[in-house]
Amino acid sequence: MTDRDHVGEILANWERERPDLDASPIGVFGRIARINRRLDTHLDKFLYPHGLTLGLFDVLAALRRVGHPHRAKPSELAATSLLTSGGMTGRLDQLEGLGLVKRVSDPNDRRVTFAQLSAGGLALIDTLFAEHLKREAALLSGLGAEQQIQLAALLEVVESTVSANRSL
Repeated sequence: MTDRDHVGEILANWERERPDLDASPIGVFGRIARINRRLDTHLDKFLYPHGLTLGLFDVLAALRRVGHPHRAKPSELAATSLLTSGGMTGRLDQLEGLGLVKRVSDPNDRRVTFAQLSAGGLALIDTLFAEHLKREAALLSGLGAEQQIQLAALLEVVESTVSANRSL
């Protein structure tokens, strides 16, 4: 059994053992899970030499996306990453320790603190994100442009359906 047909083999096994059940969702969710595990490994290997994890990379990318001056409240960053404020504080502490983020007080309200990309953090995320996009494009090279658009649209529908399912 090759990696490429692993899920197909699982489906065939269920068809043999329980032909009364429709195991076809495994064809979608099994492959999504396998792809996700491989992507995590792929990203870990890419980010490790830079002292980053996927979580830290996500924070840098979120700060870069907000535009100049590349700053946001920790609570805003936590909301975009589905983290608790405590979880975000830990990530910001790590990034600050690496010199990639600095904390800046709001000049209008000293109770408010922002996380802001440092010059080094901005340079790093710009370099890494460009390379990250090249690497992801290479992973999709087996699909044509139209197929990539169709796949993205289908996955959006699946994500929406899963998100709307309150029983999960």
